[in-house]
Amino acid sequence: MNNKILVLAVLALLLVPAAAFSATGLGAAYTFGLNNGDNSTGAALSINTPAIPGTVQTLRFTFSGDDYFSFALADDWWVIQENISGSLDFYIGLGFFAGITSVDDTTDFSLGGRIPVGLSMMPLDFAELFAEITPAMGLGFEPELYFPSWSVQGAVGFRIWF
Repeated sequence: MNNKILVLAVLALLLVPAAAFSATGLGAAYTFGLNNGDNSTGAALSINTPAIPGTVQTLRFTFSGDDYFSFALADDWWVIQENISGSLDFYIGLGFFAGITSVDDTTDFSLGGRIPVGLSMMPLDFAELFAEITPAMGLGFEPELYFPSWSVQGAVGFRIWF
């Protein structure tokens, strides 16, 4: 239980610098993996900040009892962002991911590249809804180094703009 409190405290500390930027979008997402063995499912924090224009960061922590823990970070740069109609935008990006998953006594670390393709809508001036599907390829380290590790990641969520 103390580890969970520590992880949530670190997450809160990460929010402070992000919120210091003007025009920052903070929100939540549900992330998922579409292939067997993908541990990218769970609630996530989503930050869209102008620190690096066009980038979106996602942090995900997942706990399940005492024998499962997962942490993941993704950072995407929206290379193409075009308006489809009204407040609906389409985007394609390039990014990276890094994650660590611990199940029982086995820990796996993975990292790689990703290509998010998504839709974003601003129904209100301060509220954004988004959905994306993201092909990803990387490498893993458990039980031994393996490459390539293919996955299809996805997310649906919202951000409130400050």
